[in-house]
Amino acid sequence: MVHLVEALGIGGLERVVQSLARHARTRGLDVEILCAVRGGPVAAEIEASGTRVRVLGVMGYRPRDILRAARVLGEMKPDVVHSHGHFAGVLGRAAAWWSGVPITVHHLHTMDTTLRERHRRLERFLARLSHLILCCSRAVADHARHVVGIPERLLRVVPNGIDPPPAVDRGEALESLGRPAPPVIGCVASLAPHKGQAVLLRAVDYLRPDRPLPTLVFVGDGPERAALEALAAERSRAARILFLGERRDARCLLPAFDVLVIPSLGREGFGLAAIEAMDAAVPVVASRVGGLPEVVDDGRTGLLVPPGEPAALAAAVGSLLDRPELRHAMGAEGRRQVAERFRAAGLAERIENLYEEAIRARRAA
Repeated sequence: MVHLVEALGIGGLERVVQSLARHARTRGLDVEILCAVRGGPVAAEIEASGTRVRVLGVMGYRPRDILRAARVLGEMKPDVVHSHGHFAGVLGRAAAWWSGVPITVHHLHTMDTTLRERHRRLERFLARLSHLILCCSRAVADHARHVVGIPERLLRVVPNGIDPPPAVDRGEALESLGRPAPPVIGCVASLAPHKGQAVLLRAVDYLRPDRPLPTLVFVGDGPERAALEALAAERSRAARILFLGERRDARCLLPAFDVLVIPSLGREGFGLAAIEAMDAAVPVVASRVGGLPEVVDDGRTGLLVPPGEPAALAAAVGSLLDRPELRHAMGAEGRRQVAERFRAAGLAERIENLYEEAIRARRAA
């Protein structure tokens, strides 16, 4: 089988693909990853684990690009092509159809509200070439059905999964951050407008001044970094603020956090950082958008707040900082729920079972 992606950067989609490939190999499946545009920082790591990564080097999905991808798939002869993201989904499904791949699966990782109508029409057309369309949450499936117009019969909801956490305790995690004084508030996400880090920075203004000065730790990089650093400089008296950039060891930092905040404004298909924090026994404060309410159990593993409201975000964070016993209870429940609902091995097996069902249905047709 082949997973087809645009590139292998550092992000949730790429981590999901890496996990699916790894677990497929442990069950003896022959799996390769095909990058449409370029490799990326995760490619070498994946290859070191034994999964082959190939790069097409195309820059679009013009006919010649599709034919190039089709030729490569024709050489590889996979039973299944599993594409991820809009660009790879267009290229991969068209090329898989052209080269006669038996089963074509597309994976929706987000609710892409930026898609223009012509792209939605293209998605509806490509759905005819798809045997399955996987969605990481019910919210993503609902968006695909009601906004994009994908037939419900093709949609299957399979949440993202993660492996057990690294063996890092709070002391070690704090040491790696330079031992900041508590409380430590973390945010792990790309620095992009829809991720809402500016809302978290503005929420600092609403935290009670009689509390200890908090440390805000931003893990991730992106186009908003300069603007966010400028906003952070205006709040240097209200909080210690660290921008760490991209970190491949982000999960090793999570035990240092008293609270993880996901202040997204929209387009949040799932919230991989939420389950990683829960697995580290860290409570989560998240916006009530997209798939996050399906991940964060409001009042049990964290708190949900309206998006874009700094005062509400500050109130939720403050209520957890003031109640360590509640933080610990939420952390324990979060870890239990991840072990029960979001383990990568079991969810990868569910996806492989869906492949098998699609293959059997095609043979019976």
